[in-house]
Amino acid sequence: MGIKCCHSPLTEAAAREILEQNGINKTKGKVEILCAISRTNRPLSVSEIHELLERACDLSTVFRTITQFKEKNLIRELNLDEAFARYELIHSAPVSHHHHHVRCRHCGDIQNIEDCDLAVFERAIARLGFTETEHRLEFTGLCAKCGK
Repeated sequence: MGIKCCHSPLTEAAAREILEQNGINKTKGKVEILCAISRTNRPLSVSEIHELLERACDLSTVFRTITQFKEKNLIRELNLDEAFARYELIHSAPVSHHHHHVRCRHCGDIQNIEDCDLAVFERAIARLGFTETEHRLEFTGLCAKCGK
């Protein structure tokens, strides 16, 4: 795709605007959760989001908010072959883009893969008559630190 992720964090005002546009109450906790997710360049677990908030709201609030954000398509749920899901922002300022991830099987480090050139598959799927397709493609391996 060629678009590079800016990973720029949302301001409180931008987070409030996104919540308002999506019909979500602009509570302090929801704004903080949305901002916390936007401040990282890797997908986060609910526990990691809770830690980033320095436990300012309880874990059940984080779970409920994540569920609501997921239902409104503000965040994407990722399964990186762990015992839990991870989440990342979809609706981001100024641009949202498609990318994949690679996770180290040893230390758990996660890196973004910014390019996604699946033109061959997209043409084959279009010939089959499918429209509005999407895909998920995740990788695991050993990172540079663990692979030595």
